[in-house]
Amino acid sequence: MMIGKDAMARSVRVQPGALAADGSLDLDARKRRIIRRGALGNAASPASQNVLAEAGTIQRVAKGRPLVSQGEATTSIAMISLGRVRLTRGLSDGKTLSLGYRGAGDVLGEAALGGVANHRESAIATEDVESLLVPLQVFKNLMASDANFAAVLVSSLIERHTDTEERLASMLFRNVEARLCEFLLKAAIRWGIPDPRGVLISAPFTHQEMASMIGSTRETVTLTLGELRRKGVIEIDRRRIVVLDRDALKSRV
Repeated sequence: MMIGKDAMARSVRVQPGALAADGSLDLDARKRRIIRRGALGNAASPASQNVLAEAGTIQRVAKGRPLVSQGEATTSIAMISLGRVRLTRGLSDGKTLSLGYRGAGDVLGEAALGGVANHRESAIATEDVESLLVPLQVFKNLMASDANFAAVLVSSLIERHTDTEERLASMLFRNVEARLCEFLLKAAIRWGIPDPRGVLISAPFTHQEMASMIGSTRETVTLTLGELRRKGVIEIDRRRIVVLDRDALKSRV
């Protein structure tokens, strides 16, 4: 994975012996914490987790900077520990297509395991991101030697493929309100945390980000959110959305 000439501005590689942000974890412990953030790392055997920790390099990327860029050679798989990235693909006509988000517990660059040599999209940090970069060949070796690790990875690939198909169908056959409600329901599942009012979507999606994801405009999303708020379906709390009535959202999809 290319870091580029502006490496200091884009990311920080943690050197052996470095401490965690809270000063309580050494480098190996930090790597293992990253590995255990997601289902894939937890599915790995203890021996496989050791391999991931030994081979991986911790990388931090500041908000607004790319974790990977479209067209770069894929040499590593990123296991995300903290933060969130937005996946975008540049099209030949100069437009940009929003593909989704990855966050804590997700992996990035897994298409290379199927033979895709270069990143097909860019991953831009929407907040500060920390990940563990594991060489591609290490991942391939673990897929061959650790059946449970391979099964969970394949399952996650199928889930993402299914999600892409559902999103395409939604854009073709649902109106803007239905698409937005569907997006909020999925965001509540992926990014939601319990709140006395309902479910707080912890990721601070902007109106433009939501519009890009559902194939609409920022103005239309703003109006639709306002209508949902007036009807008591959602509440907006400092750029974050609280789902007050999940059943009401479902009824609009």
